[in-house]
Amino acid sequence: MMEIWKNEKIYWTGVFLYFAASAFLLLTTPLNPAEAKLFFSGLETPTLWMARLVHQWIPGPVGVRLFPYLLGIINAYLYWRIVRSYFARRDDARFAFVIYLLLPGVIASSVLLNEATYALTAVLSFLLAYRRDDLLLLQIFILSMLLPSPTATFSFYGMLALYGYRKERRKTMWLGLLFLLLSLGVGNYDFRGRPQGHFLELMGVYAALFSPLFFVYYFYSLYRVSLEGPRDIYWTVASGALVISILLSVRQQVLIVDFSPYLLAGAMIPVAVYLRSLRVRIRRFQRAYRLAGGVVILSMVLSALLLFLHRPLYEVLGKPKHFFVAPLYQNQAEIDRLLQEGASCHPPVKKREEPVYRFYDLLPCTR
Repeated sequence: MMEIWKNEKIYWTGVFLYFAASAFLLLTTPLNPAEAKLFFSGLETPTLWMARLVHQWIPGPVGVRLFPYLLGIINAYLYWRIVRSYFARRDDARFAFVIYLLLPGVIASSVLLNEATYALTAVLSFLLAYRRDDLLLLQIFILSMLLPSPTATFSFYGMLALYGYRKERRKTMWLGLLFLLLSLGVGNYDFRGRPQGHFLELMGVYAALFSPLFFVYYFYSLYRVSLEGPRDIYWTVASGALVISILLSVRQQVLIVDFSPYLLAGAMIPVAVYLRSLRVRIRRFQRAYRLAGGVVILSMVLSALLLFLHRPLYEVLGKPKHFFVAPLYQNQAEIDRLLQEGASCHPPVKKREEPVYRFYDLLPCTR
């Protein structure tokens, strides 16, 4: 099963092509309403500071997406460093790295303006620095850099404190508690609300983030590790984020960026559980596991290809109105038409689409 990962030249060529395809997506995908709304949100975060700064020099969607794209490359390197030490065999690390790259959430966050990519950079950087006790000052610096992120930082800090308490690592426990209090003090969190039942919506969000079949196995893997171990820092951060998000979903809507960085940081856990389950069985009893793993990987590959090739597919299929990216290209076509005509305003559009027109200096017409 793992033979395909043993050719290093082919493997790293594939990784290079992956990031080239990501760059193609960044350049060709029209700005979506969520990106435009975030750009004009008024939030003061590192991601938006950089997006607005770069946008002054590089106009258009490319300018606001360049910083997340560069962070996506950095995150891939950091994740590779983590899985290289997490797995004893290099082939297993390569396999886990490919799974990470195929995750829809990883692909989308690397080419779209979002707040999760920056948080993931901080989390992965901390997890790397945490392996060395002599890097305490660097750990503190990274934790402080995560603080301005509008994601659920309290979850990460809280699980860090819990892990330090459970492993009797006092410095880790007190650091986690200190930053937990800071995040609750400066963060814009609202835990109020009536029970409304957003659980199914949350599961749909995670299915989109990880792909449905992989998320089901991820959920199972976190539960299995809770019984068998090893309950390391990766499991603590990921399982804590999942449990807290589920509890919050009972009373309020949980956004995809809130907990996704902390779950993505533990994406190697289901891979490790799968490989252990596979290898404890003799060869003739591995068939079902290999078949199930192949189905999951195939579904992830197809999802990734759909994301990377959505524009050619949209063109080949004759630009159908019900295609999942059709609204993006229809809006962009209308904006291009207005700009070519020299218009300074736009006719009435849906409220959620107005920020996209505003991005191109097209305000609503008053007449």
